[in-house]
Amino acid sequence: MNGITVGHKREFFRLNLDPPLCADMTIVLVKGKTLETGSTRVLIEDLGAGGLRFLSHLKMPASDQLVLQFDTELCGKKISMYGHVVRSIPWENEFYEYAVRFTMDESQHLEINRLVNQIAIRFRNRRVAYEGRTYSGDRREFLLEQRKNT
Repeated sequence: MNGITVGHKREFFRLNLDPPLCADMTIVLVKGKTLETGSTRVLIEDLGAGGLRFLSHLKMPASDQLVLQFDTELCGKKISMYGHVVRSIPWENEFYEYAVRFTMDESQHLEINRLVNQIAIRFRNRRVAYEGRTYSGDRREFLLEQRKNT
């Protein structure tokens, strides 16, 4: 992990994840209707109690009508996070970077916040990389492989 960044206008502390965290993303709701779809792997670039930023090969709209689920492991704990896309921008011409705002209850926000703070403290005190499903390879190659598999 190379650094910790804090957004200036954020409600919650946001931790820059380097290397990124690999997660399984599933579309669970569209316009209030439950979907039974498969998942795809994405790379979470930063994480906070209020949301996350990730990279994907899939093109999705910024909409509160599309609820996503992210499953991963952080600090030895399996976690599931739910949210909707609030911003989408192109990344490396053919991929996408998304900002997600969580739509979880208060206890889930607090658990994510606790894990993020735990990682930040460990890094600050010992310069130790965080534990989780990290990906240390080339991000572009990862996304090309995910696109090939769909």
